[in-house]
Amino acid sequence: MRMRRQPLVALVLVLTAEFSAAPRAVGQDRDLPAQSVQAGARLFRDKGCLECHALGGGLGPDLRSIEGDRTVFGLAASVWNHLPQMRDVMRMQGARPSTLTAWEAGDLVAFLFWLRYFDEPGDSARGAALFQEKQCVMCHQVRGMGGVIGPDLTPEGGGSPIMLAAAMWNHLPAMMRAQAEQGASRATFTGAELRDVMAFVEGDRRRLLREPLVVIPDEPGQGRQVFEDKGCIACHSVRGTGGTAGPDLGTDRQYGHVMDFAAALWNKAPRMLRMMRQQGIDPARIAPQEMADLVAFFYAGRYFGDAGSAPQGARLVGSDRCAACHGPGGAARDIRAMAVHASAAGMVAAAWNHIAADSTPGWGGAWPRVTPQDMANLSAYLQDLGGTQ
Repeated sequence: MRMRRQPLVALVLVLTAEFSAAPRAVGQDRDLPAQSVQAGARLFRDKGCLECHALGGGLGPDLRSIEGDRTVFGLAASVWNHLPQMRDVMRMQGARPSTLTAWEAGDLVAFLFWLRYFDEPGDSARGAALFQEKQCVMCHQVRGMGGVIGPDLTPEGGGSPIMLAAAMWNHLPAMMRAQAEQGASRATFTGAELRDVMAFVEGDRRRLLREPLVVIPDEPGQGRQVFEDKGCIACHSVRGTGGTAGPDLGTDRQYGHVMDFAAALWNKAPRMLRMMRQQGIDPARIAPQEMADLVAFFYAGRYFGDAGSAPQGARLVGSDRCAACHGPGGAARDIRAMAVHASAAGMVAAAWNHIAADSTPGWGGAWPRVTPQDMANLSAYLQDLGGTQ
C-alpha cells in the first residue's frame, strides 16, 4: 500500500491549491482526442466524490484501502454494488446526486489512472534495473541519465499502457536500426517487465498531467477501420476475414492486459516488419487514439482475456437481477435502449446514474450485486445491440 500513498496525497494538494479558484467544470469537450486528467480531477470534486472519499478520513473508504478488481469494469461493478450505501449517505447529507455522461466517466477514469488506482503499479526499483539490463540506457535518458541517440523518456506527467503500445510500435524501425548500429542485443519484455520500466520512467506523479491522456479503449467500429487502413488486415484476420500470415485476432484470447499486448508488439516486431516489407507495406504510424480504437476492436473480438461475452450478457439481462426493473412491465426503461453506454466508461456512468433516479426500486431490500465480469459481459451484449462489433 505504500506505493499508492504519495500520488494520493497529491489529490488534496491538487484539488485545494490548483483548483480552488477554478470554475465548476464538466468533462472535457468530446471533440478533444482523449481523456483529460484535469477535467477528471474537477469532476471528482464537483460531483462530490471528494467529500466522502477524502484521504485520511471521510464517510466513504479511503481509495487506498479499496480491495478487489482494479479495472474499469471493476470500478463499474463497485459503483453499482455500493449504490444503496452511497445513496443513504447522500440523503443524510441532503445532497442531490448528479448524473454522469460516458465522456465525463472517461475523464474520471483518467484521473483515477493518474492516481494509480487501476491495476497494480509497477516496481520502480525493478524498472530501473531492467532499464540497465535491457540496455535501454544506451540510447535513452531518464531524468538526465543515459544516452542521447533516442528521445529523452522523462515524461511530462505520465503515460498509459495504450500510449506506450503506440509509442513502441511507432519507434520500432528506428530503434531496430539504432540497436544494429550500436551492436546492442535486442531485448524482449514481458508485460510485467514493461509495467516496471514504465514505473521507473514515470517516477512520482506530483502534478496533474495537462495533456490529454489516452487511457481506455474507445470505438470498436473505428478500430476495425484502423485495422484495415494501417495494413494489419494484410497479415491478420478477424474471425476468418483477412490475411493468414499472422494469427486470427478474433478467435483466441491472447493477452490478459494491454501491457502484455504492447510487449508482444515489441517482441514480434522483427518478424512483423520483415513480413510487411515482403508484401510491400510500409509500417504506418499509429496515433494513441488509433491504438485505443484498435484495442477496443480487439476487446470486441474477445482477443483480451478479460473481454466480455455477449451471450452471457444476454443471460444476465434476462435474469432477475436486471429483468425485475428493465424487463417487460418493469419500472425502468428497456436495457436494450442503453447501447450508447456500451463502452467501459459508459458502464461506469450507467451504474452511477442509477443513484440519481428516485424511482429506482430495491433500496430497502436485497440489492442485486454484480461482478466485474458481469459488467464486461453486459458491455459486450450492448455492443452487439449497437452494431459496434
